[in-house]
Amino acid sequence: MVKPRSGLVHDTSSWMRLLITTALFSLVTGAILMGLDIGPATPAAPLSQLGLRVSAQKQQVEIRWDHVAVAALNPVKGLLKITEGESNKSISLDRSDLQDGFVSYLASTNEVRVSFEVTEASGVSVSESARVVAIR
Repeated sequence: MVKPRSGLVHDTSSWMRLLITTALFSLVTGAILMGLDIGPATPAAPLSQLGLRVSAQKQQVEIRWDHVAVAALNPVKGLLKITEGESNKSISLDRSDLQDGFVSYLASTNEVRVSFEVTEASGVSVSESARVVAIR
């Protein structure tokens, strides 16, 4: 007569198989992930210093910048250069204008290029550019 297996022995062997399967799965997954890491990551592009953002709604172009970041530069003046086709416009900005963080512009064409330059008290200039194309 054969004795039936004890429930305790059966439970222990099930847990051991589960533990071994989990360990093997973890090792294989780790090896695959390490194999995918071919080399050092490429450095990310530097963050925007001025936070320039340009958007268009119909003919209205909104030019915004991060006034807190600009204030941290201790600016003495700013300059917005707006280009539409062959037309170039320059708008001088004083400290209070720079603190506003916003200029609205009525465009006459579908494509507007904006250059935003801030001059620090030290004389160093920081600039950013953007282009917006509106489909009418």
